[in-house]
Amino acid sequence: MNRTLRQQSELVLSLAKRDLKARYKDSVLGFFWSLLRPAFLTLILWAVFAKILQFRSPSEQVPYWLHVLVSVLAWNFFAGSLFDATHSVLANANLLKKVKLDCEVFPVASILSNAIHFVLALAIVLVIKVVFGFGLSWHVVFLPFVCAILTLLILGVSLYLSALNVFYRDVSGLLDLGTLAWFYVTPIIYSLPMAAERILEKTGQWGVDLYMMNPVSPPIVALRRVLLYGGKDTEIADGQLLVYLGITFAASLVITVTGWMLFRRLSPRFADEL
Repeated sequence: MNRTLRQQSELVLSLAKRDLKARYKDSVLGFFWSLLRPAFLTLILWAVFAKILQFRSPSEQVPYWLHVLVSVLAWNFFAGSLFDATHSVLANANLLKKVKLDCEVFPVASILSNAIHFVLALAIVLVIKVVFGFGLSWHVVFLPFVCAILTLLILGVSLYLSALNVFYRDVSGLLDLGTLAWFYVTPIIYSLPMAAERILEKTGQWGVDLYMMNPVSPPIVALRRVLLYGGKDTEIADGQLLVYLGITFAASLVITVTGWMLFRRLSPRFADEL
């Protein structure tokens, strides 16, 4: 058992390392592309929404561009991991035909390579906060827990998508459309209070609760809380955020367990479909 887990862990690390090398092969900037893309998107969003539409972050102490940057980094980790993991089994079709192995290693390795980028990007955000004098709060110690919840959600959804994509190639196209819509119903461009106020006017509290049932919203809001707002209830009260995070964690756990069961059930047929 321990030997098998060790072998699978080594294989996951090897595949993740291979993915990272392949991604930046013959690239001059290398890893910095993973920072330039979200930085460029943040610049565009800042120009349009902050300068033209006058959007603001919930706190005057945090500039809008930093609020959006942290949100975009989290979203890129989520969407990028889903995209890579969904295609991971198909991308390793030749290897699967030659060697018998547990196929779960492919989506897990894809998530790991994206997680490495995410962690390094967050480290740079922390440096930016210190350099620009925004300061750090002790609440940053909760950062690993928030990231763990988001990663668990990614893993669960990825197991479903990567398995189904082997049999139904339309899954990747639906994922593209789904993440496009998902981006705009997640508090990335705008703050949670701004969205909640409009939803509350139109539907009442049930609409706000339904909006926060979006499983990506609580981790992103919590990430901003611990990284930018020093644990202050700038966007949502502590009790409410903990409830929503708990719901997201429970849902992610269920999705991961059922996703793993589906993956294990379908994986013996992968080689015949590839």
